[in-house]
Amino acid sequence: MRTMHECEQSLRKIIEENFDIEKIRNEAQTRHHIINKIITDVFAWPDDQIEVEDYEQSTFTDYELGSPRQVIIEAKREGRVFEIPAGLSTKNIIDLPTLLKSKGDLSEALKQVQHYCASRGTPIAVATNGHQYISFIASNQNGCSPLDGKALVFDSLSNMLDNFILAWNMLSYFGVKEQRLMKYLASDVKGIPNKLSSYLTMYPKVRYASEIQTSLRQISELIIQDALESTETEEIFYKKCYCESGALSKYALLSKEMIQARYAALFSDNETSPKITSVKPDKREHGLDPSIMAEALSKRPIVLIGDVGVGKTSFVKNLIYSSAFKEFNEAIYIYIDLGAKATLAKNLQQFILNEIEEQLLCKYNTDTSELKFVRGVYSRDIQRFASGIWGGLRETNREKYEEKQLEMLSSKINNKDEHLKNSIAHLSNQSKKQVIICIDNADQRDFDTQQQAFIISQELAKEWCSLVFISVRPQTFFKSKSSGALTAYPHKVFTISPPRIDQVLDKRLQFALEMSEGKIPLEKAEFVRINIDNLSIFIKVLLESLRRNRSLGEFIENITGGNVRQALTFITGFIGSPNVEAEKIIRTYEQEGRYIIPIHEFSKQALLGEFSHFDPNTSLAMNIFDISIADESEHFLVPFILATLSDKSELQDRDGFCNTREIISEMQGTGYIPTQTEHALRRATNKKLIETSQRFTFDEDETGLIGEMPAKFRITSTGQYHLKRWISDFAYLDAMLFDTPIFNPEIVNNMRAACESFNIEDRYNRVVAFREYLLSAWNRLVIKPSYFDFVEALKMGESSFDSVERVVKTNTFKSHDIR
Repeated sequence: MRTMHECEQSLRKIIEENFDIEKIRNEAQTRHHIINKIITDVFAWPDDQIEVEDYEQSTFTDYELGSPRQVIIEAKREGRVFEIPAGLSTKNIIDLPTLLKSKGDLSEALKQVQHYCASRGTPIAVATNGHQYISFIASNQNGCSPLDGKALVFDSLSNMLDNFILAWNMLSYFGVKEQRLMKYLASDVKGIPNKLSSYLTMYPKVRYASEIQTSLRQISELIIQDALESTETEEIFYKKCYCESGALSKYALLSKEMIQARYAALFSDNETSPKITSVKPDKREHGLDPSIMAEALSKRPIVLIGDVGVGKTSFVKNLIYSSAFKEFNEAIYIYIDLGAKATLAKNLQQFILNEIEEQLLCKYNTDTSELKFVRGVYSRDIQRFASGIWGGLRETNREKYEEKQLEMLSSKINNKDEHLKNSIAHLSNQSKKQVIICIDNADQRDFDTQQQAFIISQELAKEWCSLVFISVRPQTFFKSKSSGALTAYPHKVFTISPPRIDQVLDKRLQFALEMSEGKIPLEKAEFVRINIDNLSIFIKVLLESLRRNRSLGEFIENITGGNVRQALTFITGFIGSPNVEAEKIIRTYEQEGRYIIPIHEFSKQALLGEFSHFDPNTSLAMNIFDISIADESEHFLVPFILATLSDKSELQDRDGFCNTREIISEMQGTGYIPTQTEHALRRATNKKLIETSQRFTFDEDETGLIGEMPAKFRITSTGQYHLKRWISDFAYLDAMLFDTPIFNPEIVNNMRAACESFNIEDRYNRVVAFREYLLSAWNRLVIKPSYFDFVEALKMGESSFDSVERVVKTNTFKSHDIR
């Protein structure tokens, strides 16, 4: 790659070779002799970053630079001199409206190249005749026409040489990559409008729960989530509540193929990857899967991969209590929880050894330091000791002999890891039992701890002759396989897919109902006996609503992404939410014997949580209409991305993933610059609307979300729900209007008048105005892709608006009737 100094010298040479101003070249000659050299020799653009005569949308562009495309250059012949006003500023900046007043070629070239950039999603436009270069921001990012902005102007090659550092920083391959020109020209442009939330007196404002809501929350957490903390109820729970993993939900908005390929793309095509096998329970007979047993016999740990909350712990516990009960009951098994129990342990190896020692004592009544047991473990060593250097004392000085023997045994015990290994082996041989060790919840710890846990599990499987289970997250496994503890380790991996959320919730709520009604005694669960009649009623309402109202099951299944833990957290949050009218629900059920929860009640909890207004940092939902720059059209960028990943099948691979470059290119075709698309991809990933093949999220610093873009993305069920259901729903739009910059000051001013009001009529009027604003912004879009139609999308939510409108009319009628 050429240096800045070399490029400056190249510019001097070009000026010397083209000093003859009488020689007039045509466009092709101008490009060949001057512009090509300026691009490659002066601004150091690599050949693979340059496209010429690119045909798209029935037009040709002269030059396109960057991959993805960053610059479009419109070239005119050398003789067509641009009329540039005299007296350039020290910054070489001129207002574009001033340049457009010039007659002839310059005005035409500026309008032409801006049109190309707008239609192809390219941020930087350059018009040149070989000697003069006018560069400007061509995207609509300042809330008005790009042609009302400013331009960087070099009115001659000599002027460019005199200001070479400026030219290099703005137009070189490196300068464009760092977006220097964007920042240089945009420093004083109009910014993004304030969000409506900025006009609220307190934002975000916490809603405080009532006494009954607080009580319901506390009791529901005890019974629904914390029941598993009790060892007394654990076995009953797993026998009653376990649901098979990998079952396809009837409520899933993702295709069957995409769900089944959940972990298929953990590795790139050119990477040597382990064999990944889905764990599928055999319904015909119980017992451990033969492939699991084969893996165990090869002295390797059984690696269970699954996203957080899909049920890896439940899978292992179900093996223990149900599907492999015989094997576990006839084995010496140790269950080690690295979640709650090991959080304070500084030395992981020591913690695991202590757990093994403790469980041998408590579960198998085996004290590994008891003298009789120790003599049994080291019987061969004792025999060797008798024939060793101290053996002669056995007859002559028995006391001394016993002392030395105890010193030998003491040294064995002090080597704790070796002693426990020997103790386990001795127990196994004496009892003729298999040793099974489960290292669970490693994925709740940091990456280094997970790495250490895996190394320990390898040693336990190989050296301790044990069947070892260890569970990890997909992203940890990928990172470790690439550069961590798994790099040189050949293994087979078993994946755990989530169970059907509707079945999980039904069984969990039924179990909680039986506990609240005393059918599973609370004393057995180690809970304080309290009045839980209200919770029983609420659970009955939830059970009946989920069984009768299909939209509720669809909502929870998709908005939680099939994550069991998140679904249960949502349910307990809903039961005691300050945004849910618990008193009304309980009272109605007591009076009428039934109450079916409407979908908007569930939506409200997911959207608002504990707050009175939508907070993007805490809500389960993402504001798909938010923007990163002052560009009204960006309201539809995230919907376009979601629609591309959902419906544009020709861009997707067999596992539903789409190449990142193709996504950016597709969005450029609809007018968005690459930085807009990358920002939208990062936001959507962190809110779980889309996922990368490696399952990571992006970090954030003072500049925003950061990190290298991954190779591929695909939509999740959460993203599908945003696109197919929420985008047009009253409750969703009601929440998002406070978080969306609106470029129409009149609409904002009208909303501000009653923005603090929770009155249903004021809310309805706000949402209708917001919907109309989005629709007008949609109508102003120049390019609309065939795979997404906002007008059609809005029709899906009409019923939610009709319901609210009926309430508004009823309230209006009542108020008139009172008067």
